[in-house]
Amino acid sequence: MGVEGVVKGLVIIYSCNLLPTLSKSQPTGFSKIPYLHGMLQTSPNQQVETSFSSFLRNNWLFIGGTMFLLLINGYLWATSNQGDTLIAINRLRSPFWDTFFKLGTQLAEPVAYVVVLIMVSAYSYRRGIFTVVAGATAGIVAGVLKLLFAQARPMRWFFDNYEEIWHSLNHFEEAYRNWSPDSSFPSGHATSAFALYGFLTFSARRGKLWVALLCFGLAVLVAFSRMYLLYHFLRDVTVGAGLGLCLATIVYLIQHRLFPRAYKLDRGWLSFFDKTPAARRSVPPPE
Repeated sequence: MGVEGVVKGLVIIYSCNLLPTLSKSQPTGFSKIPYLHGMLQTSPNQQVETSFSSFLRNNWLFIGGTMFLLLINGYLWATSNQGDTLIAINRLRSPFWDTFFKLGTQLAEPVAYVVVLIMVSAYSYRRGIFTVVAGATAGIVAGVLKLLFAQARPMRWFFDNYEEIWHSLNHFEEAYRNWSPDSSFPSGHATSAFALYGFLTFSARRGKLWVALLCFGLAVLVAFSRMYLLYHFLRDVTVGAGLGLCLATIVYLIQHRLFPRAYKLDRGWLSFFDKTPAARRSVPPPE
């Protein structure tokens, strides 16, 4: 057999003896909070995606949904004039939808990041830290691209190029009018939304399907709200969504490579209130 065979045999025997012990552990203390504990907490013994293929397999819904959305939007972008989509959406205005999308657009603003940060850092400091990293990266990259492309916002673009159409639009109150001549492309909110909710989806340990559906819906809501409020064109939110997905993927995949053995980061602030001895704390099963 050789030394290699002996080592493999010892590993198998050790694994067989260890697994029943892990399976018998019961959650205690704050680990009894069932859904979020299993969804967000990681541990030194928990498996993480070690290859890009496993990452894609585990997150197919959010990634596939975003890619499908990009294809549809790309087709509409390529086969219609720049402002056509906004004109069609603008005709759907109503008091209810005005309020709905004014609130929805805030789901990619700093307050949303604060809420998510508090939630995920309760179970994993690593997730909290990299939630901030994902948001900061999205803001910086989108800001730099805005400076490079310097594209006019819809209000300015319609007024400068098609004033008759501008007068026919169902305008929002002045507080919601953005006349910037150079900050439209790409959409910072769309970039931020898909980065934030993509990273949150990738970080989920259980209930992936439901987390992905919820987070994808929230990201799409933010992107659509930017067009509804006449802040961005279809091209802006399309590129922003794709950019946000890429950033979320990069940030998620590099976190364990930057801090591969920082096990203390895989506990959250709720652990300060957990009086359970460390040896008895439950270990969530791998994905």
